[in-house]
Amino acid sequence: MVINLPTDTKQLILTEDNDVITITLNNPQYKNALSEELTPYLRTILKKLKKQNKYKILLIRGKGDSFCSGGNIKKMNSNKKYIRKNNIEKINDLYNKQLELTHALSSLEIPTVAVINGPAAGAGLSLALSCDIRIGSKKAFFLSNYSKIGLTGDYGISWYLTNLLGPSKAKELMFCNHRIYADEAYKIGILNFLFTKNFESNLKDFLDNLLSQSHYALKLIKKNIDFASYNNLRKTLKLEAKHLIMSSNSEEHKLAVAKFKKK
Repeated sequence: MVINLPTDTKQLILTEDNDVITITLNNPQYKNALSEELTPYLRTILKKLKKQNKYKILLIRGKGDSFCSGGNIKKMNSNKKYIRKNNIEKINDLYNKQLELTHALSSLEIPTVAVINGPAAGAGLSLALSCDIRIGSKKAFFLSNYSKIGLTGDYGISWYLTNLLGPSKAKELMFCNHRIYADEAYKIGILNFLFTKNFESNLKDFLDNLLSQSHYALKLIKKNIDFASYNNLRKTLKLEAKHLIMSSNSEEHKLAVAKFKKK
């Protein structure tokens, strides 16, 4: 049963379906751009989710034919209050905003899934990359677009692209600004899954499979992999040992083993 939850803005839709929480960016007129109205409420939702232990999966998707076009270019450099700040204030302001958005999304304990049915550009690409899994339709495409408007990238795009694709491919995407369409995105690893037919049905099957896994184990696996991305093997082995013993003591593990033995 799908339940609508309050968001305090029409530009975000929040729904709960049993153990799955879905955030829908609802600004299709501007291709779900990260507007000054949408983004603060998105940060608030992520902050609340970090404190909860209610859901097993977070989905984030866009309304209409776009995932997220990033910042609204037409409104850039128009905030007079922001313009009056000095550079140190601007750097700290952006740094904190990044921590509260893509970093907060990356660091959620539960698996996070970006559902992409159109463009993910600029900071919208960063938003998609900050999720654990990306699922796209044949209409999905990806675009950096920063250097085209004289900018260098934010919300972790340099880190996400480099860790996902390696420095050479990351530079190619950031330098050249060509569109990465769904087939290529799947081939190089930007998309984990590409559903060209029966999209919603295939998405449901994916979620059902993920929900059937041990919720506790998935949380610890995510911690292992995130830790391994910036630590050496020896330190990672230590954390794996800790988490394996913790998971072996869980009720989920004991029930799964008992079920397996019955078979």
